[in-house]
Amino acid sequence: MKILQRVSLAVATLLLVGAASAQSPDWATEWSDRLGVALIAEFDTSGPDAWDREAHPLVFITTEGPGYSGLLSGRTAPGVAVIDAVTMEPVASASFELEGVEAYFEPHGLGVSPDGRWIYLPTGTSPGFGDVGGGRLLIIDAHTLKLHRVLATPTNPHHAKSFTHADGRELVLAYGFREGNFYVFDPAQDNRIVGGVENGSLLGRGYLGFVDPTGQYLLISVRPAAGVDAHGWVSVVDTSNWRVLRNIDTIDPDPIWVEFSADGSQAYVTGGKYSMVIRIAMDGPVTAWTVDGVANAGAIGPYGAHLNWDETRLWTVSKGEATHNRGNSMGLLNPQIMRPPPYAAWAPGPIAQVNTDCLRGDHGTVHPNPELDQLWVTCNGSFEIVVIDMFDEEVIDRIPMPNGGSTHSGAFVAYGPDGGRVLSDQNGLHGTAREAKLEILGLR
Repeated sequence: MKILQRVSLAVATLLLVGAASAQSPDWATEWSDRLGVALIAEFDTSGPDAWDREAHPLVFITTEGPGYSGLLSGRTAPGVAVIDAVTMEPVASASFELEGVEAYFEPHGLGVSPDGRWIYLPTGTSPGFGDVGGGRLLIIDAHTLKLHRVLATPTNPHHAKSFTHADGRELVLAYGFREGNFYVFDPAQDNRIVGGVENGSLLGRGYLGFVDPTGQYLLISVRPAAGVDAHGWVSVVDTSNWRVLRNIDTIDPDPIWVEFSADGSQAYVTGGKYSMVIRIAMDGPVTAWTVDGVANAGAIGPYGAHLNWDETRLWTVSKGEATHNRGNSMGLLNPQIMRPPPYAAWAPGPIAQVNTDCLRGDHGTVHPNPELDQLWVTCNGSFEIVVIDMFDEEVIDRIPMPNGGSTHSGAFVAYGPDGGRVLSDQNGLHGTAREAKLEILGLR
């Protein structure tokens, strides 16, 4: 641990004092202008690797931050941590200080480009959520853990994740925290923004975004305008032109997470206010999609929702969203046992509740090895990762954050002689891990 701390401080902690290298003058696009994203600093990332990818071919890359809402970690700047996904040992970390920022917005998620080359770390100014002009999205070299670019965004960015577009392009989705815009980066085009959605087109407060397995549709959880007593909805966006096709009522005013079945025929949406899961049948054309089931989430204020490998169980993370914000357990339900609306009050209950003592867990990430059958849940209040055995339905390990920082999800990335591949992140399983799941389900 002492060696890790020395490497982190000596190699990877950067102080930005305006000494940026020449910026890419042609980085801006029509989309970046429309969505209000600007490149404000660029840096040389050359140097030795921050960690040995040959010795650690499968890693989990996650955030380390200051904490928020009364549960503070003692860290002062946003950062990342790299953890061996087999031994569960930390192998590298980095933190980043920005010129002129005295207090940082907590990184609430982290994304990695599909090829494992770039890390996308959301941060910004604090206090306050979404201070106009105060948002910062950091693009970090995953090899050296040095900062490559600083992007300014209209609101503090929230999450980032990878996906494969219907046309085959491997892209990255990021978006602002509460009423922020949604940005789509193309790593193959120097991380330029090539698409996105303006929050104003959603007619409400856009929250989280997820791309379906076909890459044709982006589903965004949307809450009604502040002070409006109404249901929330999911906006379905066509990724060919980034236009909203339709809105689907979610019954709950606070829709949050979207989890897709592997075949793309169903989407499961967590509702924070009524602690429910809403199932959307995605068969046929988008105009025919409908809510066909509702269930009790088994978790107070559920945030993340994660299917196991054979899709017989759906795990919900009790964050206490829209309630106490101090959750420490998981809900477990059968995703196929639901009742159709409007019988939400009679919705079937959970199979079980699993206590984790993971304070304010929010997101889980399925480990890409199906033989391990693990769900890694990040705990931004107890500053650790809790590893759950989804078969035995119990906590089997706890991974303290290497520098005691607050953590919010991340990505499992495999590295080899031909480069890297994201196998699992906020947008589900990818690549060989997804193929393994399709085989388990008899879809290959």
